[in-house]
Amino acid sequence: MSPENCAVEIQACLIEIARAAEARTKSTAYHSEKVARVAHGIAKALDRPKNILARLLLVGRLHNIGLVGTCDSVLRKTGKLTPQEFKHIQEHTRLGAALLAPIPELADVAEVCLSHHERWDGSGYPNGLAGEKIPRLARLISVADSYCAMISERPHRDSLPRPVAADIIAEERGTLLCPECVDGFLTWYKKTDGRIDLF
Repeated sequence: MSPENCAVEIQACLIEIARAAEARTKSTAYHSEKVARVAHGIAKALDRPKNILARLLLVGRLHNIGLVGTCDSVLRKTGKLTPQEFKHIQEHTRLGAALLAPIPELADVAEVCLSHHERWDGSGYPNGLAGEKIPRLARLISVADSYCAMISERPHRDSLPRPVAADIIAEERGTLLCPECVDGFLTWYKKTDGRIDLF
């Protein structure tokens, strides 16, 4: 098998691991696939190069691979998380990065795994990065991730209507979310009405 084919096979296996981790609950199943497609749409709206568009599909599909180490009892909990449980679920960022770290070709993906919950104002985790110190792809994934999470039903809350979620994204421009990425999201949203077609 050629190195190129080997890399493709490794990526496919990792995507299946990430999907299996999310499939443990109905509410998170296909979440990363949705994030990948929204992120791709945002990047397209921002006129990113084709190689970045293709890369974002992989990054989106793997950004939550660290959930493989999250306990079912926490992932499926319907009530408010305790501080200890919240700390446990936050570790999916570090675990995802650690899982991919041994693969040099996925260094950028590992970086997004670690940083996609960082916030523009520095209030995110795990390292409290702010503004342009947050990796560019992580900023974009963060917007897509936030939107997809809001429009999905979760064990502890109902889903939000797409227009409401889009309004919240707009309100978080320059506070929690990267202004440029939010602008790209709003362009994508106007073109698609925020619909994500998986099948």
